[in-house]
Amino acid sequence: MPLNAGALFLVFPVGARAVGMGQTAMGSEGHGEAAFWNPAGLATLETNEFALHSATLVAGRSNVLGVYFPSRGIGVLGGAAYLVDYGDLERTDENGNTIARIAPRNFEFLASYAAPLAGAFFFGVNYKLVEFRVDCSGDCTNFPTGQGTTHAIDLGGQFQVGPGGPLRIGVALRNIGFKLQVQNKPQADPLPARLAVGAQYHVLLPTRDGAPADERFDLRVAADVDSPWGHQGQSELRFGVDVGYQRLVRVRAGYAFVQDGLSGPSVGLGVENGSIGVDLARTFLTGTDLLIENPTFFSFRVTF
Repeated sequence: MPLNAGALFLVFPVGARAVGMGQTAMGSEGHGEAAFWNPAGLATLETNEFALHSATLVAGRSNVLGVYFPSRGIGVLGGAAYLVDYGDLERTDENGNTIARIAPRNFEFLASYAAPLAGAFFFGVNYKLVEFRVDCSGDCTNFPTGQGTTHAIDLGGQFQVGPGGPLRIGVALRNIGFKLQVQNKPQADPLPARLAVGAQYHVLLPTRDGAPADERFDLRVAADVDSPWGHQGQSELRFGVDVGYQRLVRVRAGYAFVQDGLSGPSVGLGVENGSIGVDLARTFLTGTDLLIENPTFFSFRVTF
């Protein structure tokens, strides 16, 4: 993928649920986090949802606020605001004295729509307003501060297979849009467009006492393949599992085989009580300049 500061944040993982499962989310459904992976997964959202997602990056934090509203006959509408704050960086003179502070930030404003098409088919689309901004305070002489804005879309689809849809196959084309220009046209950076295909299989675990389906433990197994679209690069492979009791308690694990030293395992935990849910995940990644060694992801959601 193009390694540029203006748009690389678009491939950072969002949401502790997907991260805990090794960043597998093409077949994921029924929650707002799906908008950042495969917007078709929003189509099965049953209740209104407000969510907060956060993660620690190398020089700051990423924060997401999202809200989604399902409506019969219309589909699911919603949006999110995404900020990656790299913190305030000091600019010094030849004597080591601080003369200015530089604040680089990335923003994304997301508008989403998803709906079932026919039978077991689901469709979703995102519109993205993407911005990179560098502010400077103090002595900013000869420092190229600036701002760049561009637009992009995501397209996603899902298909259920089998009685009750235990197998869910998904495909998403992400970050298709215009180059991000901050200084001038020759320096414009292409967006990191990606094509991802994956599947998730859901099975109820057997019990000795013949408990009904809604009182049994269940297991989800997922696998995704993510490849560059329109530019050269390596494909990435991800695997994940999720086991638990209904939505009350979920335990997750996964492994991501990705480039630039980001490969490694992940673990996660999800707890839900009534209308409130919390998810935590941690990845164990090494050899990268983009994320801290073992970043932690947190998600909080309220349904209403």
